[in-house]
Amino acid sequence: MLDFCDAPYQFFPARPSLFIMSLCRWSNARWILPGPNHRIRNIEIQGAAEAVREIGKRGERILFVPNHSTHSDPQVMTEVQRRLGTPSCYMAAYDVFLRGKISGWLMQRAGAFSVDREGSDRKSMAEALKWIGSGRFGLTIFPEGNVYMTNDRVTPFLEGAAFLAVKGQKDLGEGRPIHVVPVSLKLSHVADVRPLVRERLAGLAELTGEGFDPETDAVKELTRIGRELLAKNLRQRGYLRPDEDINEGHLTEVLRESVDRVAEGLENKMGLEPKNREDLADRLRKIRATIHQIRSDPEKEAEHRVASGWADEAILAMRILGYATPYVVENPTLDRYAETVEKLHEDLFGRWERPFGPRDAIVRLGEPINLAEWMQENTAGGKARKAVNGLTRAVENAVQSGLDAINEDNPREGARPF
Repeated sequence: MLDFCDAPYQFFPARPSLFIMSLCRWSNARWILPGPNHRIRNIEIQGAAEAVREIGKRGERILFVPNHSTHSDPQVMTEVQRRLGTPSCYMAAYDVFLRGKISGWLMQRAGAFSVDREGSDRKSMAEALKWIGSGRFGLTIFPEGNVYMTNDRVTPFLEGAAFLAVKGQKDLGEGRPIHVVPVSLKLSHVADVRPLVRERLAGLAELTGEGFDPETDAVKELTRIGRELLAKNLRQRGYLRPDEDINEGHLTEVLRESVDRVAEGLENKMGLEPKNREDLADRLRKIRATIHQIRSDPEKEAEHRVASGWADEAILAMRILGYATPYVVENPTLDRYAETVEKLHEDLFGRWERPFGPRDAIVRLGEPINLAEWMQENTAGGKARKAVNGLTRAVENAVQSGLDAINEDNPREGARPF
């Protein structure tokens, strides 16, 4: 879920215990995955599973790099790694550790460590390098950085995972390779949950004051309700005049223009100057980082209340940007339609709702990249920075290709038109 954490940053190192890790993996497979919060009926592993198993048997280092489109991804990855025999440490947002002392303690013993997503976290980087360097466990990093709920399309990967991989490989030298494994995660409905999806969308429509028309084309109705909710949010924050209408024009252009309005307003308030006005994601990352720096600093307590209002607007902009692609329109499957309704509901109410129905997880493992060999070809002449960017794009493309391959041969109900 896209959100800010008010608490000052606190680093939580991984303290993996083989007993706790085994207990968590067993509980995850038996109760958590099939339980009401995830409703995963089955996990199908495709692709280079045997190659990954062999790397694990040889005791060589593995960095798993999956997409992160659902709230069930860490649990699915944990079960996949149990089946492969490749237990892993995880990089996780630090606010997750603050939700409860017992759960935080268990997470650390299960191999998770914290990261400050809004800042430069040297402690987290050192922790990641320590575990990937030791070779005792694999390492799992979700380079999208947030749950964006567009399961068929990756959000551009951040470069942190690739940077850590390249740095770790340089430290280890050519004789001890790190294997980077792109992982494509896809969750697909196995039952007809259309009535439940319509019911939730009708509840959202009531907030617009216009109601829900079940006789209208489903995609058009979803688009109309989304536009109305966007207009309502923008008007409440002063970014849209009462008489101004955003129901005309191409949806993508309307959404991007709306994000630009909010970003420009925040930049003016905060005294920030964007390097590239067209790169909305980068502008919002800088805005969020600045807000987080203020809100997590006890010495700036006098500014916290103002920064809290800025945070609300920044999150609104990030959420709007998440819709700025023709995701449902280009392929209105049950899966895409349902997750867009879920995303709308979550963005409005700030809470995660349980899945509509049972789902299968299809996990496609891409061919492992032997980083020692890859770097020989991509870091000649001191091009380390270029290598980080190149590795990021290579893994991102591999994950997207894996999702495309899964969707080409998905016989489940979720792949059918809504």
